[in-house]
Amino acid sequence: MKPVGLIFFVAALIAAPVLAQPETRPAQVKGDKMTDTGRSISRIGLLDPADMTPAQREAYESSPSAKLNLSRLLAQAKTLQPGMGMLIRAMMTDTTLPPLEREIVILAVLHLDRGAYEWAQHEQVAAAMGISKEKVDAIADDRFGDPVFDEREKALLAFTRQTVKAVRVDDYAFGAVKAFYDDRQLVELLHVIGIYMLILRVSEVAELEIDAVHGAEVWKHAEAKKD
Repeated sequence: MKPVGLIFFVAALIAAPVLAQPETRPAQVKGDKMTDTGRSISRIGLLDPADMTPAQREAYESSPSAKLNLSRLLAQAKTLQPGMGMLIRAMMTDTTLPPLEREIVILAVLHLDRGAYEWAQHEQVAAAMGISKEKVDAIADDRFGDPVFDEREKALLAFTRQTVKAVRVDDYAFGAVKAFYDDRQLVELLHVIGIYMLILRVSEVAELEIDAVHGAEVWKHAEAKKD
């Protein structure tokens, strides 16, 4: 999968169905067209297909996920998107961090930063990957030390909490996670946390209205392409 196409895939993966009707807000001076509810789709304009680079346009034409509001929002950073796509591709396909643990970290970031739309999508992804509902519910309830998690997962979640909320990690939390992960995995873990904090902040600052796409289906499609 090409880097530009992959960043569109990740945009699809974190886009989620709207769970509740948001409050109507005034029309924005700058941004994309208005919805029929009077809300702007985004406070930051979505990239028009006519203004895309050839690589972006190719991905837009070939991938349904590339047409998502979030994909078109991220595409505004034309010179950054290719590099970001390569980073995301490596995160998803070429790290030593186990995929299930990576998804637990993503869920924790979305919970801690209150990413409601993204959470709904990754809840589907977690189920498709085989992560138990009990673990997902525990993260949603902020029970990171729940017995449903093993010691490795508890260390991972404590480390993620401090990284997101405090930036610095105390010696106890660092020592606990260091007992299970080597230096390479620790840096990979920090990349996963940072990537999702970045994308979440772009969508939240833009007050993006995210169109409904089923994350589990997108994830399964991507997994099939890896084989």
